[in-house]
Amino acid sequence: MKFKTVLEGEQAVIFNHLGEGRLVVGPARVFLFRERLQKLKRHTATQHEYLKIRDNNGIVTHKPGPCEIFFNPMLHENINVMDALKLDANHMIVVYKRLKDSTVQRRIIQGPTVFVPEAEEWLHEFKWHGTDPDNKTRMIPGKDKFHQLAVIPEQFYYNVRDVRTNDDTMITVKLMLFYELKDVLKMLDTTHDPIADMINGMCADVIAFTGKLSFEQFLKESHKLSDLTSYTQLEQRAEKIGYQLQKIVFRGYHSSDQLQMMQNSAIESRTQLRLNTEIEGQKQLLADLKMNKEQERVKLKQEMEKSKQLHNQKKDDMVQTHKLALQHLEHEQKLDIRELMTKARLDIKKQEDEQKIEHLNRLKDLSIDLTAYLANQQSPPVTEELQVTRPKPSPENFAVW
Repeated sequence: MKFKTVLEGEQAVIFNHLGEGRLVVGPARVFLFRERLQKLKRHTATQHEYLKIRDNNGIVTHKPGPCEIFFNPMLHENINVMDALKLDANHMIVVYKRLKDSTVQRRIIQGPTVFVPEAEEWLHEFKWHGTDPDNKTRMIPGKDKFHQLAVIPEQFYYNVRDVRTNDDTMITVKLMLFYELKDVLKMLDTTHDPIADMINGMCADVIAFTGKLSFEQFLKESHKLSDLTSYTQLEQRAEKIGYQLQKIVFRGYHSSDQLQMMQNSAIESRTQLRLNTEIEGQKQLLADLKMNKEQERVKLKQEMEKSKQLHNQKKDDMVQTHKLALQHLEHEQKLDIRELMTKARLDIKKQEDEQKIEHLNRLKDLSIDLTAYLANQQSPPVTEELQVTRPKPSPENFAVW
């Protein structure tokens, strides 16, 4: 016999000696006689959690948080705190619910939201091909297991191995596929692994493209593998399962080690030849540039010399023109001076003649014989004597004499 206290906010179950139990909700003070008190464990859930309650009769219920409940062994088998499913804006989930008529209802929950499933609901689990963590170009069946389905554009790498050309060359084609989910219901109804379907379609198109070409033709036509028109089977399959192809990138190829070594050697040779060609071309361009610059320099020198000669010639012409102008001016000045002097002499002569005439007139007025006067004014005549000198005889002209 003893007393027990159940605090406020607590609950307890009291079992008697017959195994019968009763629930006590605190605060309470109970007296025990041949009885056992068992405090109940409290389970709480936040706003991002819910409580999964399994009763002793097998009924399961979900109670979204925030909430609390005490685990009563007389009613409950177990109580678990579960995390609610948080969905981003670019994710969705597929939920199935069992109805009372034993049929199943399917619905799609689009994010963003916090989803708490009911007891009769369960989520669709996707099991798709996933990327090998050791090799990103290899896909493992069932590697990716998830509930949230992304509805944003995605991509994956894949190498199509053991592709044979029509001349029996074995190569590996490296690709990168970009795709986007457009119709979820079509995808759920038509496929259980869309990645596997797209891989199969891509392999079929690559094999069909390569099988009709030789290795050399494949090297020339490989750029077409980046064109969506080369993937008809892949496009058809993607459309049937609700996906849209955005683009495919051809990342190159790989052949056998021996062929790859030969190909690498050929590439190195071609690269070296191309580099030599470019170097020689650069040398020729440099030589042409030097020649052109030299020609331009010579032409510039010629133009400068020509300009200098033209300048000197123009200067000489100006000097000659100036000299001629000075000579012409001097000649005109001399002519003017001569004309002035002649005019002055004529004036003087005229004045002298006028004075003589006036003097003669005065003499005439004085009754002087002008004829005699003028005769006396003349100078006496000059008599010239002619002397003849006879040369002396010489032996040369003696005979003449």
